[in-house]
Amino acid sequence: MEQNILNELGELAIGSRLKRLSDYIMREGKALYELHHIDFEPKWFPVFYTIGNQASTNVMRIAETLNITHAAVSQTVKELVNHAIIDTVSHQTDGRKKTLRLSEKGEELKLQMKPLWQDIATALNNLMRSNQHHLITAIQEMENKFTETGFVDRIKEVTNNRLLGEVQIVEYAPQYAEHFKTLNIEWLEKYFYVEDYDNEVLSNPQKYIIDKGGSIYFALLAGEVVGTCALMQPKPGAYELTKMAVTSKAQGKQAGKKLGLRIIEKAREMKLDMIFLESNKKLTPALTLYEKLGFKYMHKDVNTSAYERANVYMELQL
Repeated sequence: MEQNILNELGELAIGSRLKRLSDYIMREGKALYELHHIDFEPKWFPVFYTIGNQASTNVMRIAETLNITHAAVSQTVKELVNHAIIDTVSHQTDGRKKTLRLSEKGEELKLQMKPLWQDIATALNNLMRSNQHHLITAIQEMENKFTETGFVDRIKEVTNNRLLGEVQIVEYAPQYAEHFKTLNIEWLEKYFYVEDYDNEVLSNPQKYIIDKGGSIYFALLAGEVVGTCALMQPKPGAYELTKMAVTSKAQGKQAGKKLGLRIIEKAREMKLDMIFLESNKKLTPALTLYEKLGFKYMHKDVNTSAYERANVYMELQL
């Protein structure tokens, strides 16, 4: 039953299956050592082997070499010292610094176990060669991938892509006009205050944005309007990504990203060479989003902006 469940879970059970396989190998390894009358725990092997192949080393270097935690190495070292398998040697001038080396007993164990290790390696290699896939190669490939991008980050990427697909983008229609204003007012009152120019544009989106060749889009989640953004032409030939606002309860749901992507797509449809935006340094999440969308920080006198709060200027070359 357990095997069937783990097979059914597939990738979700990879950690459990690897641990089960590890536990099995550790049990069999211990039984093998006992069979040869060797007092040694298989879990000690990586640290013991590392110490035995260096003239002297320390806990930090072992942790770095094996890519495991300092605490895990310290625990194994403590057990090896308690079994008189390794010695700790104090630094000549700094007694707090300790180097590690095999004891006389440890050296004897190394000689005794070396032929057995070769037998173990040969048996495992024969086993893996008989399988369709080589386990060590697969593990190394996975470890390398996790070094490139961590497990949590990979899951976040999948989650964000799923959320992105759940967001629906619709174009401006008169029934959405009130949402355009209320969403932006909510955002402005949370971080700043509503300036006169804000109020004028938000109250007349048709006049200031649509009729001047711009576009407004809305993000919907389960049919509910949760965000908005506009492509505005404040002066002839210049187009601005502006009035992006996402309601608090939809933060992190990828609504802002999908709105930004739609604005960029619209700008490309219009064959624009560049769009710009103005923001504020304290809006870290928004600025991070703009960077991910491809916007670059540019130098410009923000005192010329229509907004008192603007102290950041960014452009996206299309």
